[in-house]
Amino acid sequence: MEEYVVRTTVDRRAMTALARAARKTLRRRRSRLVHTFGMAVTAVMLVLALGNWMIGDRTWWLNLALALLMLVVTASEDTVNGLAGLRQVQPGSREVTAEFTGEHYVHQTGTAVSLWQYDKVQAVCETGEYFILLLDSRHGQVYAKEGFTRGTPMAFRDFISRKTGKLIVYL
Repeated sequence: MEEYVVRTTVDRRAMTALARAARKTLRRRRSRLVHTFGMAVTAVMLVLALGNWMIGDRTWWLNLALALLMLVVTASEDTVNGLAGLRQVQPGSREVTAEFTGEHYVHQTGTAVSLWQYDKVQAVCETGEYFILLLDSRHGQVYAKEGFTRGTPMAFRDFISRKTGKLIVYL
């Protein structure tokens, strides 16, 4: 019987990876709309800055600063969402141990134990450091590759793909 045990510390990097995985898979359409809106607002602010500068208005730099701020926020969306998600992690829940068996997997923190069926996983993603299981567009679980205490990341990749019936999206 195949079993895998993974210990993970949920930190800023893990939550940023989780946010990126959700954006690139389950929230792809919404993300495109948000980025398009952000770029449109940035363009308007740049045009206003240029117009104010050309007529000699001293406040042109405010529009330029707002355009730059919009660019920074749009470019760092995953980090911002990861930090927001990290703030929602309950105290005592940052250390996670997950045990994957043939029928289900158990996600255990210092404050809760959850049993999950593989058919609840909507997407599986992999980065250089993590495996990410997305349950819906707002909920997911992240597991560090270096945290395997039973099994290996390479064997787990095949196992989780087979159990969920999902192709793994490499990010």
